[in-house]
Amino acid sequence: MRMQEDTQMRKLLEMMNRHVPSKRASLAELLNAPEAEYQGKDGVRYRIKRGELEYLAGIVDTWDRPKLKLPIIIMTDTGYEAGAWKVMGRVEVKVVSKIVGREPEAEDQMRLFHPHMVQLRTVLPTATTTLFSP
Repeated sequence: MRMQEDTQMRKLLEMMNRHVPSKRASLAELLNAPEAEYQGKDGVRYRIKRGELEYLAGIVDTWDRPKLKLPIIIMTDTGYEAGAWKVMGRVEVKVVSKIVGREPEAEDQMRLFHPHMVQLRTVLPTATTTLFSP
């Protein structure tokens, strides 16, 4: 029975994460691209709005533009019982910290709660995506 539940859970997570990019491009690459987009694991192309790229270019140091991978992935934080999310990556954390106005717990990882998620997804609806993990 347990193995069947694990298989069902894995299939559910795969379905919920089908929009996650198979490969992410840097902010620098996307600023120079005629069409700023990424392909999800489902084969669908997802566009990132030019305004969001320009906003990010305005708050990211020039030398960090090639390091910032988009979309920024916000994943479920299963290590925290209150239903939190997290962002990982040094540059990603620096950017998210500026947007939500909160210091991160670590240089390369930051926990987000519902008000932060609302703020972040309002500012960057197409330059962020969510990943559900067990």
